[in-house]
Amino acid sequence: MKTIRKLLVKVVGLKTYLSWVSKIYITLISLGFSKSKYAELYFTQKIVKAGDTVLDIGANLSYYSYFLAKKIGQKGHLFAVEPIPLFADIWTKNMRRYNNQPTKLYNCALGNEEKNEVVMSIPIVNGVVRHGLTKVDGQGDEKWGRLMEFKVPMHIGDSIIEKENISNLHYIKCDVEGYEQYVIPSLENTIKTYKPLIQIELNGKENRQNVADFLLQFKYDVYILQNEKLVNIEPEDIHNYNQDFYFINRLNIERYNDLILD
Repeated sequence: MKTIRKLLVKVVGLKTYLSWVSKIYITLISLGFSKSKYAELYFTQKIVKAGDTVLDIGANLSYYSYFLAKKIGQKGHLFAVEPIPLFADIWTKNMRRYNNQPTKLYNCALGNEEKNEVVMSIPIVNGVVRHGLTKVDGQGDEKWGRLMEFKVPMHIGDSIIEKENISNLHYIKCDVEGYEQYVIPSLENTIKTYKPLIQIELNGKENRQNVADFLLQFKYDVYILQNEKLVNIEPEDIHNYNQDFYFINRLNIERYNDLILD
């Protein structure tokens, strides 16, 4: 399989290869395949509701955005953040189905400071392009060779949300490969104001602990997904799990009662 992937990239180019991969993935999920493997993606259809306002940070090739937009419908609002221009272009093409809905893509990185540019790189792991592991250079524990570099602007998360005329924000998905400890605090005002459910992948012990400590101070509790239910865990147990975490504010808990295991 790795040999086939490398050959396809060489023959058709990375952009075309990723476009094919993303379209195949979206089609398979739309048909209901791999529910156990991608349980967290399928579960978003229960978390969000028609008319919700949602934020997809680390939108990549649109995997979450596509199905979030489908669920929230024309009365909902989707904001997505994807810094890599190559990925943002594919995201835009994949999202054409929702052009008549309020969707908006920010082609930038989020962080704890405003910068004209930061360097991001797409890694090659064992000779295979890993488009889902793109990182801000110098962050994270893994060591890899680079396929290519991108210089992109960085903005504080609150600065982009404050520009939007929204009355609520119900859901945030964040997957930025170890940079969450900088991205989530950059949304402090947004989180304090709207108290959204936050679904987040947390790699690295320090990153995981820093994000949890930050959110716990704002009356958030930690949950994991098990058998299509959210299970509350103790904050000190976050290092015992290797899956997405769901942070729910206690003031909004009633909205998710049906999804939480008693």
